[in-house]
Amino acid sequence: MLSPYTVLDLTNDRGELAAMILGDLGADVIKVEPPEGSTSRRMGPFLDDAPEPERSLHYYAFNRNKRGITLDLDSEQGKKALLALVAKADFVIESGHPGEMSRMGVGFEAMRSANPRIVYVAITPFGQDGPYAEFAASDLTIAAMGGPMSLQGVASRAPVRLSVPQVWLHASAEAAVAALTAHARMLQDGEAQFVDVSAQTAMIWTMLHGIGAHPVQGHDFQRGGSDLQLGNMIVPLVYECADGYVVLLTSGATMSTAVHWLVADGIVPEEWIEGEDWPTYERRLLQEGEMVYGLEEVVAALRRFVRPYTKAQLLERGLSESVTLAPVSTIEDIARFRQLEERGYWLSAPLPNGGQVDAPGLFSRLSESPMEVRFWPPTLGQHNSEILGDMLGMAAAEISTASGLDS
Repeated sequence: MLSPYTVLDLTNDRGELAAMILGDLGADVIKVEPPEGSTSRRMGPFLDDAPEPERSLHYYAFNRNKRGITLDLDSEQGKKALLALVAKADFVIESGHPGEMSRMGVGFEAMRSANPRIVYVAITPFGQDGPYAEFAASDLTIAAMGGPMSLQGVASRAPVRLSVPQVWLHASAEAAVAALTAHARMLQDGEAQFVDVSAQTAMIWTMLHGIGAHPVQGHDFQRGGSDLQLGNMIVPLVYECADGYVVLLTSGATMSTAVHWLVADGIVPEEWIEGEDWPTYERRLLQEGEMVYGLEEVVAALRRFVRPYTKAQLLERGLSESVTLAPVSTIEDIARFRQLEERGYWLSAPLPNGGQVDAPGLFSRLSESPMEVRFWPPTLGQHNSEILGDMLGMAAAEISTASGLDS
């Protein structure tokens, strides 16, 4: 799909997913690392019995479908090589500190001079300028300042972030979309584009309808843990079952079928089936209308019903009878999830220590332009000769100087 285009990936652990998405879509991605390697190479978890620069599974997870080179951008030869690559590229994605690339002499203006049609995407914590631009940042602080932590956790305790770092993944996904949007604009006016991606702004969008709560109801949502705020009502969402938890909502669509389950298991008497107009149940709840069986009574019945069943049993029954419910899955649950297995989602990936592992697959299956893994993550400087030599015509001594690695 993007096979005609070349992407230069100058990101570190704060942006590598962006170029991987474009690479999965077919773009020729060249990962440009400093001689010591991307910061992601020093992030765990680490793989046993692998060469030191290749041990990081964090690096491995976000750098497939890329060729890799090193460039010493503190050297004139390294900067010259980068701008030569920019002249042949369509996109540049970087995640340095605001203005860092410009201070090195290889920022947007220099790249636009090298290629008047380049799309330049910069990923930073808070954008290129503004009151927070120079603030130190981490996954935790951006999750807080972006807003989603205001909705996560229970009101009686401190707010929490998601257990697995998400900020730079959301920012990277937004950057990939922004890159393609800017490219469409470039095709219209023929001019280079600069895209300023703020991780904080990306996290604001993860709040979904929480963003519009105040304009709609006059006050923000409050942290409710696993409960759902519906107007002035608090509705439980998470129910404990035999081997964990499931999520379900006491909606009319759910209860129209689930009431038969409750009766069959002896949880409630048979008159519950006709005793309530179940298809309109949640509408009347929201409108504070007349109810035969109140919310607390219905929730208590559902809790008793799900308790003896496993997550898998409840999911299969929900799927077979068109009841929307979802297991709260662990990593092990996801690895064994039948739908992913039957759809061929997992890919057998060769690890740097010579082993194999089932790795997450491509995010979409397209019939007209199939996506595939053409390259597994490159080793440090793996394609220096191929790209700097064959593509740019540099001699061995020039490659050694520009790359910062011994020839």
